[in-house]
Amino acid sequence: MRTFTSKASGIALVATAAVLAACSGGSDGGGAQTGTLKVGITDAPVDFADEAVIEFTGVELKPRGGAAFSIDFAPRRLDLLELQGTNRALLLDGETVAAGDYEWMRLKVTADPNVGGDSYLRLAEGGEECELRIPSGDETGLKLVRGFTVGVGSITDLTIDFDLRKSVVAPPGQKTPSTTCGGQAFLLKPALRIVDNLKVGAIGGSVDSNLVTASCPAQNGAPYPGNVYLFGPVPADAQAVPDDYDGVETDPNGADAVASARVDPNSFSYAIGFVPVGNYLVAYTCDLDDAAVDASPSTMQPTPAESVKFWPAGGLPVTVTAGQMVTQDFGPPGM
Repeated sequence: MRTFTSKASGIALVATAAVLAACSGGSDGGGAQTGTLKVGITDAPVDFADEAVIEFTGVELKPRGGAAFSIDFAPRRLDLLELQGTNRALLLDGETVAAGDYEWMRLKVTADPNVGGDSYLRLAEGGEECELRIPSGDETGLKLVRGFTVGVGSITDLTIDFDLRKSVVAPPGQKTPSTTCGGQAFLLKPALRIVDNLKVGAIGGSVDSNLVTASCPAQNGAPYPGNVYLFGPVPADAQAVPDDYDGVETDPNGADAVASARVDPNSFSYAIGFVPVGNYLVAYTCDLDDAAVDASPSTMQPTPAESVKFWPAGGLPVTVTAGQMVTQDFGPPGM
């Protein structure tokens, strides 16, 4: 069951609609102009965790010129690692809201390190369940300071991409009362991007098995399949140097990836969904890479910072068009 609440006493959703209303267009029959809002969640993978569970309790919206209001729902736990490629889960599925411009959106998340099982990571090595917390506290949640517009009488379909490589950090010296994970504090920072599903496409393809075998060390008797990174958008004739996730956008080594996808260990295929239209570069690597590692070495450290190697070194160009899956394969070594 969903409930609407407002930060300003006595201000209901219909009042917000009145603030946003224009002089013409569709309405809900009572004079307030409305549209339909869908909000989904997707994710880019990480290598150090087998589960990344986040507990969502609502979505807060801030209309331009109006008071922020919340659409609350029963706590819902989602394992973000199940929402990769073109998969997503809907937090809002066809909610009627006031039409107009919105200044920001906030995802209401429960991430209390003193409460077990609300939001947590399950580490790939050892299987420990590590509690997550939001650095600024539950009151702030995960805020996306980017505007969007809900059209009158139309469906606005948005997808939020959790890039866990950037969103989860483990600063040394920060501890929690938890007895698990050595008391190490794992922080959930808002490294999110929001896209309009009417203006996105997808990228998919395969990685030649010989490239995987030649590039990646064996793990448990089989080669680690690696990841494909997405860089851009870039000019059509751009030359770029793919870089690891180090959080330094002005790094002379290159800009961070905007998304990534894990290569399937059986089919050697990959898919990156919800990519805004434009020109990009994709590059393959079998090195492990996480922003938390570069920022603060910890027990999660798989490789030193700036040691991630890509194939090809300059990436492969790909152009994304709305509503289409474009194919970009990675051939064998030497091609």
